[in-house]
Amino acid sequence: MSLLRSVVWLLGLWAGAVSAHQTPVVIERLEISLWPEYDDPRLLVIYRGELAQEPTEPLTFAIPLTADIHAVAYLDSEGRLLKSDWQLLPSDEREQLVIFMPGSRRFQLEYYDEILGQRPQRAFTFRFRSTRYEIKELYLEVQQPLRSEEFLATPPLPENLGTDVQGLRYLGRRVGAVPVGVLVEQRISYTKRDARPSVQLHAGSGLPSLWFIAAAVALLAVGLTAVTWYWWRRRTTPTSQPISKTLGFCTGCGRAFRQDERFCPRCGRPRPTL
Repeated sequence: MSLLRSVVWLLGLWAGAVSAHQTPVVIERLEISLWPEYDDPRLLVIYRGELAQEPTEPLTFAIPLTADIHAVAYLDSEGRLLKSDWQLLPSDEREQLVIFMPGSRRFQLEYYDEILGQRPQRAFTFRFRSTRYEIKELYLEVQQPLRSEEFLATPPLPENLGTDVQGLRYLGRRVGAVPVGVLVEQRISYTKRDARPSVQLHAGSGLPSLWFIAAAVALLAVGLTAVTWYWWRRRTTPTSQPISKTLGFCTGCGRAFRQDERFCPRCGRPRPTL
C-alpha cells in the first residue's frame, strides 16, 4: 500500500477514535466460524458481522501475528459481497491490527492462522477479545474436518448444525452479549492421520474438486437441506436489511448467489429457499 494511502488510513483511524467518544460503534451480531484444514492445512477463521448503525469510521480487529489475511468484504444494497481495502498495523509481540472501512453495515473478514501443527493429535485454542466494540450477540461455529476422529470442544458446542453435502459436520454455541475487553476462548482437539485438507483444489482453477461432486450428489438428493446458520435465521432487528430482497446468501461462506446458481461455487452448499 502506498505511503499516501497509509497516511489516509491512519488519519481515518484517528478520526474514528475521536468520534468514538461521541457515538460508540456497536456490533449487533457477530458470527465467528472456525474451519480447521478446510481448503488449506491451516485454520480458516471467518468473521461475519452486522453493525447496529451505518459505518462512519474504519473497523479495527486484533488478529494473531501468525494470521494471513484471505479476504475483507462487505455486502452492498443488492446483497453482493464486495472487496474492502484493508491495512495491517503492528500491535504488540503477539497481535497485529487489521483496519478496513466497510461499505455497509454487514461485513466479512477471513484469515488463515497456522496454529494446528503436523501431529496426528491436533489441538488449538481460538481467542477473541473486542477491545473497541460492544457485541450484542456473538455466535461461534466450528467445522469438523473430514477424516478426523475424537473431536472435542471446550467449552462444549451444544448445537448440532448438521452436515453439508461434502460430509462436513458443523457445531456451534451461542456466546451472547460480549462487553468490550472480555476474552472469549474456544479450544478444539481432534485426531487426523493425514495432512490433506477437507477440500482439494484443482491446480490453476481455484475451485475445489469436491464441489462438482457435491453438486451432482445434491441434485440427486433433493431432500437434503443446507446447514442453517443459527444467527441469520434470528434477524430480529427492525432496521436490519431483509435478506429476502436479494437472491440469497450461501449459509456456508456468505457468498451472494447469482440467479442461475443453485449451488454455491465456493463451498458447494445448495442455495437456501427464500
